[in-house]
Amino acid sequence: MTESAVQALTARLESVDWSGDFSRTRSRVALMREYMHRSAIWARQTNSHVWPFFDVASHFSSLQVADQDGFATLMRSAELQHPVVLGTIRWSLNFAALQDAKIPLPNLPDPFTPLILMYERGGAFQLDGTGHIEIDSAAIPKGTIEQALERQPISLDPTYLNSLD
Repeated sequence: MTESAVQALTARLESVDWSGDFSRTRSRVALMREYMHRSAIWARQTNSHVWPFFDVASHFSSLQVADQDGFATLMRSAELQHPVVLGTIRWSLNFAALQDAKIPLPNLPDPFTPLILMYERGGAFQLDGTGHIEIDSAAIPKGTIEQALERQPISLDPTYLNSLD
């Protein structure tokens, strides 16, 4: 039996050290910017009025992972994180559930892959009250959806990401 997309993603998220790691800030900032780029693409595709942090899957199905095994345990392991981080965990799992259910999706890059990689490379992020996203000791402006759409995609290859740090 093969592992489902939800199971694989849950395992990845369970291995995240949520306490943080300041040694990979540059690659984590780049991954957040890539997430924002992809999120902007999906927001335009789905006509979402919310960006950059939203439940992409909800635009395609009402599938939810909250009742699945392991979800509550995963959420407890990350419970001290900013509420939007908890939202992104849930939303990324909902998106994986779409893949498991073979629900047809647009041919676009997975919106959550850069964010999951960012978590794996050193924990979460926070939002401040001025429109900035805080990653370790760096603060990047959220900007506009148009600015995010104009960004060039980055490679998610570990060698490239390591070169940024």
